[in-house]
Amino acid sequence: MQEIVTKGMEMHQKLFDEMLERFDISAKEIAQLIGVSEVTLSRFRRGKGDLLTTKFLALLLVLPEDAREWYISRLVGSKPKTNLRSLVMEASPQEKAEVLNALAIWVVQSCENKDSSHLPQAV
Repeated sequence: MQEIVTKGMEMHQKLFDEMLERFDISAKEIAQLIGVSEVTLSRFRRGKGDLLTTKFLALLLVLPEDAREWYISRLVGSKPKTNLRSLVMEASPQEKAEVLNALAIWVVQSCENKDSSHLPQAV
């Protein structure tokens, strides 16, 4: 039984480290937000230590939504909700260029029609 628990602990730490890199999240900033030292968070990331449940829950709450969804879905073995932002963030530079090109073509065509009522307002 202990072996299963240990594997699970290692998995959540490895996934956390991968998530920080994938979503370009600062470990230093996360440590400050949840009130732990950078050393404590580093030990957690490397599988050398763990976090108290309250700190782990606080950590999940300070993560950007897309990163949190990615992390939890990988942890429990399900697929995260797919949203456009996540798809673009995970895309290769070539795929991102293709998306931008498609959007540019769409905007140009919409402007040529002189009907901008269907264009969304910029946020």
